[in-house]
Amino acid sequence: MKFEQLLNHFDTGVCVDQMQKEALIDIALLFIGVDGVISESEKHVVRKWAKSLHWNSAIALDDYIEDSLSKSVVAIKNNDIEAYVQHRMNNIIDEPMRKLAKDLAVRVIEADGNVKQAEKEALAILEAEL
Repeated sequence: MKFEQLLNHFDTGVCVDQMQKEALIDIALLFIGVDGVISESEKHVVRKWAKSLHWNSAIALDDYIEDSLSKSVVAIKNNDIEAYVQHRMNNIIDEPMRKLAKDLAVRVIEADGNVKQAEKEALAILEAEL
């Protein structure tokens, strides 16, 4: 399945590396709001990490982050966290990048110093996808 996804991405001219970066950002941003609060300390963790990426997209990184954050908030409000995580993790093909998704999520939820039950539950969903 993953090989087929990889071929499809090459066939459509999509840079797999960039797709994985976008999916990682999407996952990290989901964890900012999963507890119902958008924390500036959590946003800072994601922005700082994202700025270290070699971003290769027609969409500016800051614009992508804002758009993705709003989509993750909708997923949270609609209780679609599991589907959101599954969809994004399907775009993360490399094993080290999949592990990075979890590491980022943990850094985000620990950034405000208060790991809530909703964050633990979302982390369990993410871990199930690894």
